[in-house]
Amino acid sequence: MDGMLALTIVCVIFAIGDYISDKTHAIVPVLLFASVSFLILFWTGLVPTSLFTDAGLMAISNMMTGIFIVNMGTLLDFKQFVAQWKTVVLGLAIVIVGGILMFFVARPILGNNYAVALVGPITGGWVSAVVVNDAIRALGSPDNLKLVGVLATIIVAVQGIIGYPLASAFLRGEANRLVKGYKDGSIKWEKSTADDNASNDAGKKKKRLIPALPEKYQTPFILLAKVCLVSLLSFKLAALTNGQVHRYVLCLILGVIAHEIGFIEHDIMKKANTYGIGLIICMVSILVFLTAVTPQDVLSLLPVVLGAFVIGLLSMFVIAVIVGKIFHFSWQMACGITCSCLFGFPGTFVVSTEVAKTIGKTDDEVQMITDNILPKMLVAGFVCLTITSVLITGVFVNYLVA
Repeated sequence: MDGMLALTIVCVIFAIGDYISDKTHAIVPVLLFASVSFLILFWTGLVPTSLFTDAGLMAISNMMTGIFIVNMGTLLDFKQFVAQWKTVVLGLAIVIVGGILMFFVARPILGNNYAVALVGPITGGWVSAVVVNDAIRALGSPDNLKLVGVLATIIVAVQGIIGYPLASAFLRGEANRLVKGYKDGSIKWEKSTADDNASNDAGKKKKRLIPALPEKYQTPFILLAKVCLVSLLSFKLAALTNGQVHRYVLCLILGVIAHEIGFIEHDIMKKANTYGIGLIICMVSILVFLTAVTPQDVLSLLPVVLGAFVIGLLSMFVIAVIVGKIFHFSWQMACGITCSCLFGFPGTFVVSTEVAKTIGKTDDEVQMITDNILPKMLVAGFVCLTITSVLITGVFVNYLVA
């Protein structure tokens, strides 16, 4: 297929998916729409399965994913994490302990490779699916692992549909509990002030080891060069470990460090105006596994997908309630935090604010609910989806058997 036509088809599919995601409040996420659309196009023969290669996206997909994960490391706000340390610990327990539990429960039921494939994606997002699929490619993409990569992709594609209603239900229960406690005086709350914004501004201006470049030098070329250097270092360090530490895990860690010392800017990909095309290229590294999938494969995976979500969610809910009780989280809030693994930001923001507006009957009640729920959900989404799930996936992919 003509390269420009192939690239246009890919971009149009993502554009339509973005519109539908916005209209459905992310209940139908972009990745789900894109996955279904590309499967239909491939199965009907309307586009060739070489679409992504023809579009020139496959050549740099792995490199762009590394760059994108470095960018994710720049989003870490240590001050917010310190303030929400209990949420951080709970999120770590949900992903790490819950992930280990679901692996050992799923292994005898679904098989070793499917158990590996479900842990990362179900405790995180598309990056975890990328790590799984990248590990499969490193093993030579054997036939017995083809559906394992597809399973990881399907989990990521549909997890929002499962996660949003569950999170909404749990958070509504928490909001009702908060309102009841606020009215009877058992829950104390004071209106937030502009001090929060001031402290955020102060955090952005804090001194770093490497001073920020003058604005005139923060050009797309210079910004991209810096983030590429961090990605290159991550890849080289991963090679020194003979793959024992996944390169994307190191991209995340070095992204955090490089941002903290001041070498790279906050959300550097957006600052360099390359976020959109970068995200499309990263998504393609997951979607390429759909090119070899048949309708029969998808049907055969449905029971596995269902089993993966049942085992995965129950494992995480059990850990969330137990650990949450230790840190005085209600079971509703603990389970709501668990659901943040399934969609992350901006879903954590959307669900929290919508629940607050629905349950709160006065402006004070809405603000009180928001102040109690939103910070926890935002931090949990980042801890579970962005950081910990990538780390645990990097460990478990070593158990894939070709």
